[in-house]
Parts: sequence; C-alpha cells; structure tokens
Amino acid sequence: MPGWLSGTFHNSREEITYKPTQPCIRVMCGNCSLTERYSLKYYYLKWMGEMTMYSLDITDSYERFICMSSGVGLHHYITFPEISSWGNGDFFITLENIEINMYEDVWFSPILNNNPHSIIATLLKKVDVNEPDCILTVVLKRARVVMEKKSVFMRLENGGENYYHSDDCGFDIGDKYILLAGRSADYHDTMVWLRMVFTGRLFLEFDESDIIAQSIELDNNISIESAKSLNKSQELFIGLKKRSFSALHLNGIKSPFHDYSYLSSYFSCDENNNISIKNHVIDL
Repeated sequence: MPGWLSGTFHNSREEITYKPTQPCIRVMCGNCSLTERYSLKYYYLKWMGEMTMYSLDITDSYERFICMSSGVGLHHYITFPEISSWGNGDFFITLENIEINMYEDVWFSPILNNNPHSIIATLLKKVDVNEPDCILTVVLKRARVVMEKKSVFMRLENGGENYYHSDDCGFDIGDKYILLAGRSADYHDTMVWLRMVFTGRLFLEFDESDIIAQSIELDNNISIESAKSLNKSQELFIGLKKRSFSALHLNGIKSPFHDYSYLSSYFSCDENNNISIKNHVIDL
C-alpha cells in the first residue's frame, strides 16, 4: 500500500477510510459500522480495479446453492462478527473453503456478465448445464454472506460441550432463515451452528482469485489426500492464532429455534429457501 494513499473511498455498498498511520480501516455498511483488520492491499487493489469482485443474489436459491458437506472431506470454516457488534442491519459471515454449486444460470450468469473471462466460463465449456444430472461445483477460498439481520441463534461445540448465544429480536411473516454450520476459523477444536433470520435479500460476495474448480461431472480437482492436507494446514493456522474460547462473551441462552420441530412451526422450508409463515414477537 503506497504511503500517499489516505482518505475515504465510496461505492454503493461501502465507505472505506484509510490513513497510513492506522493499523485498521473502518467499513461503513448501511446502518452497521465495523472496524476490522482487513488487508489494506486487498482494498487498494479492489479500488484500483485490479480485482474482480462478485456479489451473487442467492435469496431464492441458497438452500441448494451452498454445499454444507464435501464429497472429498474438505472442511469449511466460519467466522462470525464480534458478538458485541451484533445489531439489526447488515450482518456478515465469512466462509473459507466452502463448496458451491455452479450449474444453474441464476448463479453463473451474473459472474459472466461481470467478467466473461472468469474461470467459470472455462469450466462451463466442460459440462452440459442443460442435462438434469449436470455436476459443476467450485470451492471458494474465502467468501462473505451478507444479510440484513433480524435474529441469530448460535450453538457452539468446544471440547465436547455445547455453548449457546441468542440474539432474538423477533421476525415477521416473509422473513427467511439460513443455517450455516462448520468449523470455527478462529477457535481451535470448535464447531459452529448459526441459525440466522434475515429480511430482504441474501448475497454471497467473493473474488475471482478465490475460485477453485472442484467437481466437473464425476471428476474432482481436489482429491481426498489434498483435502486432508488443506484441512491440516487450516487447523495449524487456527492454532497459531491462540484465541481463547473462554474469552467469548456468550449469554448462554439456548433458543428453542435449535429444535427443528419448533423451527418448522414458524418456517416453510424447501430446496430453495426457508420462509417465515408467522410472526415471532418479542415482548419488551
């Protein structure tokens, strides 16, 4: 990052402020203000137009778009925002090594419209997306799920014990929920289950350089042995962070929405998404 670069930069989604003397930048998104140690090089390249960023609207297809398991055993990892920063408004969940489907027009067309030279264009030449059994998946080294949060119900498993945190702000008919589950990218030997209720649209944001081809019909680019090596490297990196699970400020509230029968009484669920069929009101 050149030393002369400072000030505030704007686009339709973000306001980014950088000063050479500061170790971090502030990202303003709607009503939400987050300060994180983002890569300054990342934002510099992004604003200089040297990175191709995608933002896919997956509101009507997220259940069949995001793969919560890998056929070769590749683990995916989740980072959730600092709990003290949770509030209504834009909410971001970072996913690492996540596998997604890419055989439907609704997913690949926005990418090709943005960048006809994307690796996705090359992969599509190897399959027939008109075939009902077409298989085309890619792994994203890093991606971000963006939503306008209503409520979050979290369960964590660490050392064989379950821990809970609930941020229940209620929700309305027509709101949706998504479940994201995986290993924690920050805390060693920790599993995360996040049930999040949101309003409006749901987006997945990622960069072209984070796309790795995976399943092309019956051929896997990442082998079982390669997946094991990637998992081992990721776990080593998490261990080097040395973050203490006990430092998390959990409120210990176990939401009834962790129970699928209870959840199903509020939401209509199908292969596309999960839509609220009745209001959930919190008495203040």
